[in-house]
Amino acid sequence: MSDAKNYATFGEAYEAGKMIAGNHAADFKRSLFFFALAYTMQGLTYLSIYGVMVALFSASADARQAWAWFGLMTVFIVINVFARWFAHDFDYGDTTANITHNMRVKLGKKLRTIPLEVLGSYKTGDLNASLSSNVDESVMMLGMISGMFIEIFLTPVVVVIGMFFIDWRMAVLLTVIMPLAIPLYRRKRKSGAHEKMEMTQANSVLESDIIEYIQGLAVLRATNQTGENAKHLHEGIIHVRDLQRASVWGTIVNLVMGDMLILFALIMIAIWGSIRVGNGTMSIAAIAALLVIVSRLMEPLSLFLAITSALDIMNAGFARVKAVMKTPPLEVVNPQSKAQHFEIVFNNVEFTYHGQEEKALKNCTIKIPGQAMTAIVGPSGSGKTTITRLMMRYADPQAGTIMIGGIDIRRMSPKELLSYFAVVFQDVYLFDESIIENIRMAKSDATDEEVIKAAKAAFCHEFVERLPQGYQTGVGDIGGSLSGGERQRISIARAILKDAPIVILDEPTAALDTESEIAVQRAVETLIKDKTIIVIAHRLTTIAGADQILVIDDGALVEQGTHAFLLTQQGKYHDLWQAQLRSKTWRIKE
Repeated sequence: MSDAKNYATFGEAYEAGKMIAGNHAADFKRSLFFFALAYTMQGLTYLSIYGVMVALFSASADARQAWAWFGLMTVFIVINVFARWFAHDFDYGDTTANITHNMRVKLGKKLRTIPLEVLGSYKTGDLNASLSSNVDESVMMLGMISGMFIEIFLTPVVVVIGMFFIDWRMAVLLTVIMPLAIPLYRRKRKSGAHEKMEMTQANSVLESDIIEYIQGLAVLRATNQTGENAKHLHEGIIHVRDLQRASVWGTIVNLVMGDMLILFALIMIAIWGSIRVGNGTMSIAAIAALLVIVSRLMEPLSLFLAITSALDIMNAGFARVKAVMKTPPLEVVNPQSKAQHFEIVFNNVEFTYHGQEEKALKNCTIKIPGQAMTAIVGPSGSGKTTITRLMMRYADPQAGTIMIGGIDIRRMSPKELLSYFAVVFQDVYLFDESIIENIRMAKSDATDEEVIKAAKAAFCHEFVERLPQGYQTGVGDIGGSLSGGERQRISIARAILKDAPIVILDEPTAALDTESEIAVQRAVETLIKDKTIIVIAHRLTTIAGADQILVIDDGALVEQGTHAFLLTQQGKYHDLWQAQLRSKTWRIKE
């Protein structure tokens, strides 16, 4: 069953239900068994109504026969009640909550294995919806929808089969009338599934737009792009409104058609029954009983048509969850190995980002020596960041190999590989936790003393001690309550605590004022002792003392060597150096 396919049959819904239930599949099957028992008893109860009415109101009334039918009906009702009770335990017990929890845990684990390139293709609202609303949509209605599927199928089948033993002509009439609902159901499912998939996608996009709008509200106000001027968000809201209008109209049309089908069935039975009463082959009591039975059979169908929107939502939500779960992780080639030293080598690496045509790296062969500083320089978009991403398996290259310590990184487990790296980004992301917990993320079992020692080494301790709650002070959303320099030093403390053998520095001082830059540089000096250092450099003056400088242009290595050597070559590096020197002499003219 493909993700886009709706649950058009009970068999497909059953298979989907088992997938959703996961470890609770046995509970789901148990619920279905009790639903089947309950609605079998419901069909037999309807047949008993026919027996009671015919026995009481036909020309040859038989009280004993009526009481016998009434007794059977009572037994069927009692079994039906108890079976429904046990069936709905799936919904109203803790099973649904456990399934929801387990599904979110599985999604969380899956997110840790999805290649970062694939993960980056999702908008924030998409993943947020998959982890929250889509999970609820997949699970919360599972038991009820499954029960209704069984009711609209099993109860009519039981009634028709039983009616063959009572009056075969009446059974044939019911056999002809009941399937008339199938085209109506299929029409509703076909249109509804498309609508709900589109609605789910539109809501996810709108959720992403709202998050983006809130996060960028300061910029939007400064540029007067709030309110109706925020065109992208406004268009998303209008689109969701239009989809909701179309969905309501489609639901109304199907409800009207369902009511017309019920009315048609009752009219046909009344006409057919009147003819048989007229020729003396059927009693008025039998026709009345048949009308009661058919109206009762049509009621769950009418209700089901009304709530198929819930089934469509469930289908759309599960399709999105399933799409995330089916994303293949990066393959780890056995046997898994560990690096004994930390020289990094790219051999003829070629890489193209998903959805792009131009290569980000072209036949790239570089060697980064262990326990030395290597700087990577080049124009924006030249491939500098791509090189560091591929080291940590952001994605796998389309050609070539990447090795650490002589071992192909595809032979290392993701956990082992990432343990080798500590990264200090230019744009620091802190979680809305306390300072001590933000630092401890680098090493979850670190003691408070170890965290504080790392903070002191990163020159964080002095400013942290001045805060109202010290290390227990919350940093706010994305670390918004701290300055750029403070956030950067916490990031470096995190890297120091991890104590990884390879350190990647993405120009951590580029956006800082002079005082903060000096503090961060002192912290970096502590971090990089006896490590393999890779610096993505924008200001060339900061890497003049590097052991090796790699010059990247248009995805290829064009020069390498020390600062002094590269200047003598009068090449790309020389041009970049001269351009930065000239920029220092710029003045604003009157």
